[in-house]
Amino acid sequence: MNTASLLALLQAAASVLTLAQAHNAKPAFMQEAVNFGSNAVQVVTQAAAPVSFAVPQNDSIWPNAKDLVNAPYIDGSGRWVRLGPTVQALFEDTSFGDINHDGFDDAALIVNRPSAGGTPNYFLAAMLNQGGILFNIADLPLGPGLTVTSHSIASGTIFLNGNAYSLLGNTILKN
Repeated sequence: MNTASLLALLQAAASVLTLAQAHNAKPAFMQEAVNFGSNAVQVVTQAAAPVSFAVPQNDSIWPNAKDLVNAPYIDGSGRWVRLGPTVQALFEDTSFGDINHDGFDDAALIVNRPSAGGTPNYFLAAMLNQGGILFNIADLPLGPGLTVTSHSIASGTIFLNGNAYSLLGNTILKN
């Protein structure tokens, strides 16, 4: 996708949101407008991301653990990297479901970005299924100590240890 197309997509999203707000749209339409705007930001972020390695397509329309292994992740310096010493996935704490309301399963998992001294530093990673590729669109810091008692995705919401989180653009927000 070229820069002009990306800008046009963002302008369309801004126009939809502005019109919905200006005309006091019904709540259901406002939610759809917000979802459209959020998805536009996500698509542009992925398309413009400087991923310096080839990322294979998911095996099917339903992502799985293998697709998570192949996905680009955000490291501590904000670069996209493969899983390795700077980003480690805790696959046992992974949930699949539609986070961004686009009809395709995404994933949420816990990743560790250890400090230089090896201290764990955990994050909730939102992995979007964009164009048949999982992509780490956003992270939420969870700190150095973590016990996961429950995790799931339902109706676009990520649930972790009884807390609910939503994705807006490329930011994870606590509900």
